Amino acid sequence: MYTVKQTELAKIPYLDTQAVDQRVLLLMPFWDGGGWHGWFGTADGDLIAMKPIDTVRANYVAKSAAKDTDLYFPFLDFMWQRANFPETSRMILAISDDFHMLGTSAAKLRHFFETRDQIDKTLLPAFVQTELEYMLTVSRSVFDLLQEAVAGFWNTRVLLLDEAAQKARRPLPPTFSKVVLENNRLRTADQIAQRFGLPEPVAAQYAKDAVTFGHFKTWRDRIVHGGSSVDMIFVTERGFCVSPTHPAFGDFVWTDAHRYNEAIVSLLPWVANVVSRTIGTCTELIGVLSSVIQFPNEVAPGYRIFVRDPAGIELAKLVQVAEGDTVWWAPD
Repeated sequence: MYTVKQTELAKIPYLDTQAVDQRVLLLMPFWDGGGWHGWFGTADGDLIAMKPIDTVRANYVAKSAAKDTDLYFPFLDFMWQRANFPETSRMILAISDDFHMLGTSAAKLRHFFETRDQIDKTLLPAFVQTELEYMLTVSRSVFDLLQEAVAGFWNTRVLLLDEAAQKARRPLPPTFSKVVLENNRLRTADQIAQRFGLPEPVAAQYAKDAVTFGHFKTWRDRIVHGGSSVDMIFVTERGFCVSPTHPAFGDFVWTDAHRYNEAIVSLLPWVANVVSRTIGTCTELIGVLSSVIQFPNEVAPGYRIFVRDPAGIELAKLVQVAEGDTVWWAPD
């Protein structure tokens, strides 16, 4: 994040320099279709250009992805393009980092499976259980970061045109649980709308996302307190498995395709569900908000934000798992 002189912004070819006004400039590498460009700011507001040879892990600006394995997240693109205010920029970066961490954790699970013969068999289930707990912790943190970002622009920048609605609105709290919970019970969409003066579509989305939020909390608690890793994680030649009746996994929708035998099922669809629902929650909530709020124009019209990550391939595979294409680490 930099404060850059307006005259310096013209050095960045993808920017609409007028649209950057009042927003935070999050400098990213730029792929022009044939090579990389980069800039960093100095203390006096100048920009210094760089010519990177390549990038290993970064979010970058381009008209199309530099590699087929690079990812596009509509949420990150929208937030950087149209909602990168001073009060939200830190959360955009933090959520992006959490997406990277979820991909890294998924890659670690695959690595554990592929190197299972080299890992102490008494430690391997504990490695997997620890990673599941971490993934759920990261996913829950995304909800609070998302809510902090939403509260940031809702409380300071949004003005409802309907005078009665504007009078009825209340400041949103910066934590997700304080929006969707009252006395540890989920609020309904009507209760959320009435409590905070939110438009009905937004309140309905919060109520929907609250179910996912509750699942993640319950699943994490049950993994932490549900027994030893030996009781929970089973290692097979096709992948890690769990019992579909275990408290941590019993309320997931298992299908016959997930079954290894009558007693255990593949863990991979559950992992894919956690990651896809985390990312999907961000996309859906911002999508609904953008349907009722007029956000500023894009800072880089015609361009998109792509994600380069060594674990990006694993995130792409999880999308396939969530769609039912494969449910095993070693399908053959």
